[in-house]
Amino acid sequence: MGAMGSVRTFTLARSLALVPLAACLAAGCGAAPPVAIPSASPSPTASPTTIAPGVQVPASEVTVPPYTVSTTHPLPAGVSAATVAQDVVIDNLIENVAIERGDSALLAYADCGNWLAAESLAITQAKGNGETVLSVTDAFSEVQVGFKSDPSNSAVTAATILVGSETQRVRSGGDSVTTKTSPFSVLRWLAWSPTQKRFLTCDLGSG
Repeated sequence: MGAMGSVRTFTLARSLALVPLAACLAAGCGAAPPVAIPSASPSPTASPTTIAPGVQVPASEVTVPPYTVSTTHPLPAGVSAATVAQDVVIDNLIENVAIERGDSALLAYADCGNWLAAESLAITQAKGNGETVLSVTDAFSEVQVGFKSDPSNSAVTAATILVGSETQRVRSGGDSVTTKTSPFSVLRWLAWSPTQKRFLTCDLGSG
């Protein structure tokens, strides 16, 4: 308690010593001019990118992902590996939005051939089962680009192997919501679409 009394005495004495200085500052004795502080402005944000009618995503989601190019199954001459890597990611983003919205019409901007039919059927079946997919999120740990003939589609010009995991939140029946994360390693065959001017996913196989 004695030590605390000393601190109080020191503080009081120090405060009294500052009174003349405060009075001088109030009177403008040698006071520095006020510093102008600029008004704050928010940091600019990147505009979203439209990847299909009514579908916008952050621009960062459609950049070319880290990828490798297959040496054993090289791409045909003139096919850009970077374009294929980016387009398969865009295809996947559009598919996820279509599943979340239950809108199979959106799939035409991402898929063609057998895979378009399979994805459309999956959306129809989910609706019939009373399931609502609240969200679909994919995380890729590996993207490999190359070429491998699709035995059921001669229009294939590229292929990718995607490795990662997918997390889905699904509401079934009433308010019951389940979250499931599943790993995947999948081969996606792609064909060039003159209409979309992108590579669309046309079939799937085991990676």
